[in-house]
Amino acid sequence: MTDHSTAGDQLDLDSCVQIGSVVSSNSHLDYVVEVYKERDCERPPELHEREFGQPVFIKKTIDGTDHAVMGVIYDTQLIDPDQGRTGPRLAQEDQAQFTPGYIEERTTLAGVALLGTAVITDDRTITNPTHQMPRWTLEVDDTVFHCPDEITRSFHTIDDQIQLAYMDRLVDIAGDLGAEVIVTLIDRLQGILPEDDPNQRVLDVVEQNVQWQARERRGVV
Repeated sequence: MTDHSTAGDQLDLDSCVQIGSVVSSNSHLDYVVEVYKERDCERPPELHEREFGQPVFIKKTIDGTDHAVMGVIYDTQLIDPDQGRTGPRLAQEDQAQFTPGYIEERTTLAGVALLGTAVITDDRTITNPTHQMPRWTLEVDDTVFHCPDEITRSFHTIDDQIQLAYMDRLVDIAGDLGAEVIVTLIDRLQGILPEDDPNQRVLDVVEQNVQWQARERRGVV
């Protein structure tokens, strides 16, 4: 099993690593996030903290109650505006802080699919997780945070049973990468749960079904 422990695995949601900010959306459940670089925040995410299949969350306050909108990174895209550009530039690399806004920079975009929501408690963990479609829209510049493993487990454990009720929606959003992102999430949950947890068997069965269906769609079985 994969070791998913990171420096950001605190239970306090307020101290989690910031991954990036929302810059656009493709739908109500599919958002584009610009990953933070060194100049954007004090502690930009390391590569393994924004990897494929990494759970994330966005904090939203609704009617005075703090919520965590849960999501997962299902794709990434590299942007290099200099590709194919041969003319002079208006700024050098060491003058990045003075670069006008209309000069684009190399950046990494992450695709984030929303999975559900939970209520943030007074001790800054979560309760009442639901895998129903989030009713609220995110906003441009909303901050996306790295989700610690314990929060990921809490979100997926309802009445002591592991649930992945968002699977169909996630496959629709992630397209060809849908099966891979679900298998990655299952691998993460298997690494979080104790080996003798009865939910391990459930995850094994779901993983086998997802992989079989993916092979069937690709015509390899």
